[in-house]
Formats: sequence, structure tokens, C-alpha cells
Amino acid sequence: MWSSTVMDEKELHGKEFCSWEEFSLFFDSWCEQRKVLFFVKNSLPLSKCKWACDPPRPEVVDALKYSSVRLVCKDRKGAASKMEPGDPKMQNQDMEKKGTVGCTATIVLKMNHEKDRLVVTDSQLTHSHPLCPIEFSYYFRKGFLMANSCLPVRTTNKISKQFVGAQEIQRLLSYCKTRDNGVQDTLKALDSLFTDDPGAKVKLVFVENKVVIQTVFFLTSMMRSFCQCFPLVLFFDHMVSFNEEFDLYTVLCMDAFGQGRDCAYCVTQKGTPNVLRFTLASLLQSVPDMKFKVRCVTLGVEIKELEVVKELLPHARVHIFRTQVLEILFTKAQEMGAPEDEKVWPLLCELAESSSLTAYSEALRKMDVILPENFMKYYREHWHPCCEMWVEYGSFEKVRDIDASELINQHKQKLLAGLNLCSTVAQCILDLVTIQTSKEEVKTLNEEEVATRYHSICNPESASLIKEELSFATYRAYNIRETRESFVLYDGVSEFSMDLSLTSCSCSIHTSSLLPCRHLFATRLRNGEPLFDMSLLQKNKTAV
Repeated sequence: MWSSTVMDEKELHGKEFCSWEEFSLFFDSWCEQRKVLFFVKNSLPLSKCKWACDPPRPEVVDALKYSSVRLVCKDRKGAASKMEPGDPKMQNQDMEKKGTVGCTATIVLKMNHEKDRLVVTDSQLTHSHPLCPIEFSYYFRKGFLMANSCLPVRTTNKISKQFVGAQEIQRLLSYCKTRDNGVQDTLKALDSLFTDDPGAKVKLVFVENKVVIQTVFFLTSMMRSFCQCFPLVLFFDHMVSFNEEFDLYTVLCMDAFGQGRDCAYCVTQKGTPNVLRFTLASLLQSVPDMKFKVRCVTLGVEIKELEVVKELLPHARVHIFRTQVLEILFTKAQEMGAPEDEKVWPLLCELAESSSLTAYSEALRKMDVILPENFMKYYREHWHPCCEMWVEYGSFEKVRDIDASELINQHKQKLLAGLNLCSTVAQCILDLVTIQTSKEEVKTLNEEEVATRYHSICNPESASLIKEELSFATYRAYNIRETRESFVLYDGVSEFSMDLSLTSCSCSIHTSSLLPCRHLFATRLRNGEPLFDMSLLQKNKTAV
């Protein structure tokens, strides 16, 4: 026992680490092998150090985190034996108050003179008590040193994959000790989201046993309204990679104007598995009544979880973005030696636009004649079995006229214009919320066309009032929120209440004229609802 302790001390003394995370991973393994329990007795964060000259570089401060750290044995004798696992700091304080003598085993780390490493400067590893493997398995928590620098691992493991509300986010913020791994900044961004939109839905996923955010799923109240109003057709694809570590996936629906509307965002680490399953399941938990209303889900060609759609949305058919399939096939044909590029694309388009199984078989026969045998073998193995998901004859009747690829491309351009592609997860969340609340829909509104349609069926006096109210719908920025019973609009002076069908409003203009007012138009515009709607005139029998 004595000789192994001496060897351990020699092994540790002078050992260098490039980061606190590197030491944490090493120390977890080291403690597991020896069945010993340590906790941080005291530490000096680099962020709190005052430097007379030559302070460490910011990236070094982020990596090393501490100027010095003293770890001591978690001796569980006496008062400690009655404690629950979890907070070693409180346990140590209680032991000191009760006069319990602890073990003297100690490990000390300090930043080196070059200010780029943590070095073990002292290690006293002789324990004054027998080591107990059972006690170790009960109290040991992998990753506790990393948690000690930000949040408790037991907390992040517990809330991971769960929906969190405003109070949980604020509670997590109160626990945060540092800004490690961007966790604190991300929580502040989510706190800002809840402040502006208490009805938002947020789900967090942390890397197991680490205080590192893997995934953030969220949707706003407005996005939930889109899901409820336009659930028939959904689109899902990878939208952008906004930094080297994280991707953004989006679920879209299509509003009454034919515009893509965000239903949910999923910000996740690159390489995260089962993104579609997680996103769709979280969306259905947020908007349960969508489950049996969705009839079609169109997926990006890189999304492989096709069976998930049928499992979670039993009435939905699966489509694949046709243009993306054609681009893959065209590139593959070139790689496999297809002759005359100008002939390949028309052949592939003819195949994709086949309006019947007979037309598809004929297009396939033409490809057999012209394209290389190895390409046709590849096609039959990979794309023929799922041809009904992207060839025209398999299209769902309600989406036959939708150019899904164009809709996705337009939405990607909108996101690229609003996102900083070198941003953090926190900044991405803030940018996405800004994009959601912007007045982009106003740019596509043909106000004159809507007014003309009302003028064609209404008497001149009513048509004139409707045109005036329509112009005020885009005149200013309104604060609109949804409750269980109604929509509420605040114009900076007063609040007005509208029914969920958006056909009536509490304002004096609507109650006196029974015609659509600016508040109804503004909320319909924001929700993607049609502005020309006969139901808006049904209460006024003299308008038409």
C-alpha cells in the first residue's frame, strides 16, 4: 500500500495539463482506478486574478479556468456518513463545524510560470482511513470537476431532454458560477426568450456527465400558432451550419400566402444522432393536436430517419426534396463516367417528373440505354426503392404544385441574411427570435390586390373603410400574443382582444362597423392567415 502511494505521488508530481477539462478527464479515470474520493477544497479562478503585467491570453483563461486548485479527500467518517451525495462544499463545511477530523490526502494544482499549463505541484496521497469501493460507487460522480466550474452535473443530467420553463432557466442561471462552454450565455438567451414570450417551449439536452449543451429545441407562441393553423404539410431539413460545432435544423409549414413558416428550431452539435426523431417528438409534445392532422412530411435528402415519420405521424406520407435527389444523381452520374453532360440532366428530370408508373418505367428504359451500367446499378439499389417519395406520380395531391426545394432555398436565404454564421449558440437563439418577430411578411404583402378584391364585392363605403384599415395594419409594429381564449394586440396605447378564428375584435371600429379592422389584418398577416376572407364580412349583411 505504502509503495503504491509513493508511486502515485511520483506519477502525479509535476504532471502538466493543457486545460481544466483535460485534468478533469484524467482525474476521473485516476480516481476510478484507485477508488478514492476528492473534492475542491478551495480554488482561485483565473477570471478573478489581478495581474501586474502579462496576463494570460483570454483563450488560456477559458481553458485553464483556475490559477490554483486544492483538492482534498472526501473523508466520510462521522457526520459525513449521514449525508446525501451531491454538494461536497456543504459537506466539508458541516464536517468542520462539527469538529470532524478529515483525511489529510491532498492534491494541489497551479498554473505554471509560462501561464499556459496547470501543473500538479504537491500530492499527499496517504489516507487516514480504509478505502471503501462501495462508498466510492455511491458517492463518485463522473465529471464533477467540470461541473464544479459551472453547474452541478447531477442537475444537468436530471433536466436533460426535458422541457424547461422560465423558472427552471432562472434557477439554472442562479447556479452558474462561470461562463464555461457558453452555458451561461445560452441560458441568458433563453431567459430573454421567456421574458418576451412566456408561452415559448424550450427543451435542453446536455452531454451526459458534462456541463456541455448538445441540443436546444425551441418554438415561440407564434410558431405554435403556425403549427395549429397550417398542419397539413411539413418540411424538415438541415438549414445552416452557423459555426464549426453546431447545425440548425428547422421544421416549416406553409401559410395561406404560400410562404414557409417556422414551426420549430433545433440547434444541435454536428453529428448528433436521431435529430428528426427528437425534433418531431418535441414538436408533438408542444402541439399535441398536430399528430393526426399532418398529411405529408418532406425531408432533406440527408435525413435518413424515414421510418420515424410514420411512427410519430401515422397519417403522413414521406417525401424527399426532388431537386436535392436530382443534384445527387447528376453528380454521381458524372463521377461514374456518364457521357455528354447536357443529356444527363434532361433524362433525370424526365424521370423525376413522371406522372404515372408507366411514364416512370419508360424514362428508366431510356436511362438504361444512355447511362453507365454501374450508375444504373447504384440507382436501382439506392433510389428506385423510394422513388414514390420523390417522383411526381407519387406526390401527395395537396402538395403537387408546391416547389418544396424552392421554398426551402428561400427560407435558407432568409436565415443566412439574419444569422451570424460565426456566432455562439446563445447568439443564434437571439438571432432566430429576431427573425421570427421581424416584419418580413409585410414585404410580400400586395396591399392593393387585397383592397381591390374587397372593393369587387363590397359597397364603396365599406370597401373604402377596409382599405384604410388594411393600410394601418402595416403602419406600425404591434405586440401580439396568443392566450387560450383569444389573441391580444397592444398598439402602444391600448389592448384589443380578438377571437381565435380572427373574425372579430373588441376595438370600436370593428364593433361599430362589423368590418375587418387593422388589428384583425395585422394579426392575420403575422399568423400567415389570408387577408381576403369572406368570414370577415359575415356579421355585416349590408357590406356586400
